This record gives sequence, structure tokens and C-alpha cells, in this order.
Amino acid sequence: MMQHWQEFIESQSAKTEPGNFICDASELGLILVNGDDAESFLQNQLSNDISYIDETRFQLSSYSTAKGRMLAILQVVRISNGFILITPISMVETLLQRLQMFVIQAKVSLANASGHFTRFALQTDKNAIIDHPHLPKQEGQVIQNDSLISLQLSSLDQQKRYLLLCLSLDEAKSIWDEFKQHLQVGNFDAWRLSQIKSGMPTIYPQTSEEFVLQMANLDLLEGVSFQKGCYPGQEIIARMHYLGKLKRRLFLTSFKTDKCPLPGDEIIARGAESPDGSGKVVDAVIDDEGTCYCLYIAQIKKATNDELCLYDQSLVAMASMHMPYTVPEVQN
Repeated sequence: MMQHWQEFIESQSAKTEPGNFICDASELGLILVNGDDAESFLQNQLSNDISYIDETRFQLSSYSTAKGRMLAILQVVRISNGFILITPISMVETLLQRLQMFVIQAKVSLANASGHFTRFALQTDKNAIIDHPHLPKQEGQVIQNDSLISLQLSSLDQQKRYLLLCLSLDEAKSIWDEFKQHLQVGNFDAWRLSQIKSGMPTIYPQTSEEFVLQMANLDLLEGVSFQKGCYPGQEIIARMHYLGKLKRRLFLTSFKTDKCPLPGDEIIARGAESPDGSGKVVDAVIDDEGTCYCLYIAQIKKATNDELCLYDQSLVAMASMHMPYTVPEVQN
């Protein structure tokens, strides 16, 4: 099915649209977790409390090492026979291997479900799309039927954002063609750009095990429960929440460049001649106007005082932009 979907997508003309776009999201991967113990298994592995979600609400969560460093950031969707975890496709096999280590005697099955669903995303303020029966009416909501799972994510610039998973290739093409009448076709960078501007971090292989979840603002994005029981890294995450002084946060910046930074690229203090531990790029995309939007995690004091630059582009200023959600007053 995915080969036919890719052939269909390749026939479309796509670019990095800033809004009112639809795009293929095959770079997002899916992990299916099912079995009698699926909920308790995930409850013991992930940072958020999945007992609070049902088939009408999805949840942001993360998976960490025992040292509290995030292996991945996930969207968790409850389905009739288990759960689907949404994360970059480049992370799926590594996460499956890691999760499998903890199954032991639990009645849980894990599988890569990426090949069974077409995935596409859209961002729009057009009522003809927003009012469509396949799309949820509220942020955080899920609509499901036998062949379609539809999520509404956080809004951006007064536009609604959606992610759709479809089991039927014909249905996916039909919905795509219907929405395409009102929207431009974007590439996946259009979606990455949308996520970046929304202040939503993504963990890739280059940044896996680099950050504690608070550094990536997951505590501000409702991606963690501090009331639930134990999970890998819970002690370190809780200690930072209750006792620690957070010294690093996720920041958003934009600048002109023809060389897009990559996840994991070093950020240094201006004047430093080598990587100095100041920060790292989380994700970055250059739009069609030549402006690069970049999420990065860095030392709060240096970021708020505009003391930082990219290691390999030292002349590029990295002044922080406001996030589209509330960030506590930083402590220098």
C-alpha cells in the first residue's frame, strides 16, 4: 500500500507552505502496542498518565532512559485493541527494540504499523476543511472509525492543524483530493516548520538521550504527569521538578541562512572556538523565503542574554522568539 501511496504523492507538486497546506507525513512512524497488558505496560514506560485518555483524546508523552534522558517524544493514541505511538519513522525500530526488552512476561505485542497506514497532515483556517466530518472540533481530540484516525493538534497563527492516519489507500486518496481543492500541497518540511513554530520538539536519532524532558518544555506542553507511579527516569525528572533549578530550556529563533542546521548541531557562546556545551539544535527548517526557523535547547542564561551562535555559522545571530505558549519567567 505504501508504495502506491508514495507514487501518488510523488505525482503532486509540493513546497514548504507557511499555511493552508496539506502534506504527506510518511516520515512519521507508528508503533502498535496491544494485548491485555498494553495499558499497564505503557504506564510503566512513558512519562504521562495514559489512564486519562480514551479513544476520543490523544496525549503527548516521552520515553526516557533510567538516567532521565529522553529516547523519544511520542503522541499516544488509544484505539479499540490497544495503542498507537506516533514518532519519527527514524526512531521506530530503535524504540521497538528498547520496549521489547521490558515486555518480559507481560501480555503485550509490539509492532511497526507504519506500513499499514497512510499518513498526511494539514494546517488551515478554511471553514470548508475545518467543518469536515472527518476532522475533530477541538485540540487534543481524536475521531476514529474502522479505517481512519484523525487528530487535531495545537493551533498555530489562528489555523487548525490535523494529522490523519488512514488504513484504506482509496479513502486516503479521496480525502486528499477533496482537501486539495482548498489547500496548497506542501512537502513534509511544511509540517516540520509548523511543529517548530508551535514550539513542539521532536527527538531524532541525533538527539536521542540528550535531554531531560523539562529541557524540551514537555512539562509546559502537558507531556508529563508528576503524580503517576514509576517509569524509567522518573526519579530524576521528579527531582528536577520539585527540587532542581532548571538551567536549560527549549527556545525558538529565526535567522537568514542558506545552510540549514541539523538536529544535534552544536550551539556555542559567541567567541568560543569549539563546542562548549552551551546548547544543541533540536530541529530546523528553511522556508521558501530563505528564513530558517530553529528550535534549540540551551543554557537559559546565555539564550536569554542573546549570547549564542551556531558553531559552524558563528556570524548568525540567534535572538530568541516568543513561544506560542506560556513559558515561566526564566531564572538567570
